[in-house]
Amino acid sequence: MSNLVKQDLLMLPERIMDAAWEIIIQKVTLAKGLAQVYVLVDTGSLRDSIRVERGGEGQNYRQIRLRAGGYVTNPKTGRLVDYAAFIEAKSPFIAPAVNEAFSDANDAIDRAVLGKAQPRVKTDCFDFSLTKK
Repeated sequence: MSNLVKQDLLMLPERIMDAAWEIIIQKVTLAKGLAQVYVLVDTGSLRDSIRVERGGEGQNYRQIRLRAGGYVTNPKTGRLVDYAAFIEAKSPFIAPAVNEAFSDANDAIDRAVLGKAQPRVKTDCFDFSLTKK
């Protein structure tokens, strides 16, 4: 097996992860936009607080979260409350957005992964294609 073929095969897991990650980022960005449409708007602060957070350390650097709100002090009780969770419980906006955005995620990831799994180095004696013939 040539060095180019070996090198291509060694890079395959990373290319597959990159392809899946691109789709996940696209889908969570779509979910963010949908959540901003679905959320009940009073002042607009909650809608404007809907965000995508990325990052993590070590093996978890590909973490991604869709978040809204934050903790605020309830003026009546003086306690910290998660206003977004309170609204989500009464009138869901995050869960429906995620469900809609990710409804076709598995198919999209499959297509992207198969595209990246194709070897860049082709030889007459090896067929490394993962697609069905």
